Amino acid sequence: MDHLSNAFSLLDLDVENGLNVEVDRILEIACVITDGKLTKSIDGPHLVVHQTKECLDKMGEWCQEHHAASGLTEKVLQSTTSEQEAENKKNVGTYTPLIAGNSIYTDLIFLRKYMPDLAALFSHEIVDVSSLKALCIRWYPRDNRRAPRKGNKHRAVDDIHESIAELKYYRDHIFKSFNSKK
Repeated sequence: MDHLSNAFSLLDLDVENGLNVEVDRILEIACVITDGKLTKSIDGPHLVVHQTKECLDKMGEWCQEHHAASGLTEKVLQSTTSEQEAENKKNVGTYTPLIAGNSIYTDLIFLRKYMPDLAALFSHEIVDVSSLKALCIRWYPRDNRRAPRKGNKHRAVDDIHESIAELKYYRDHIFKSFNSKK
């Protein structure tokens, strides 16, 4: 992983949860480390975190429906990995990774509350792909129409790969060098 453990690499992260940090918990966490050009990647840990049925029943209707449809609810109930065990699997190296992903700030809120030691490893700088998308919709609507569409699987690894594809699209089609247009 040394060739990816540098200041230019990104740790693409996704945390599946119940959306309400005050009552819901982390259900699944996964990451993929990419080089700064998004050309090389290494899959990091992918963990389904055990939660009780009572915990899952507290989630909002949207979360209950989507996590059941994706199979995540059943996997959470079957998992033997606790939040603490998941937090202790720190496979991000000794550098401070720049984290990336769709709505990554929401994931970071859950990590700060339920996995603070893991959250402390990350830089204050984040690459929020959802924010880039919001700007592209407003500033480059024609280009944004060609951006990759999400599969809406709502599973951590799938969401990460969709975020990376979206980020590659924005890099190649939106963040082009002005010199390359001449």
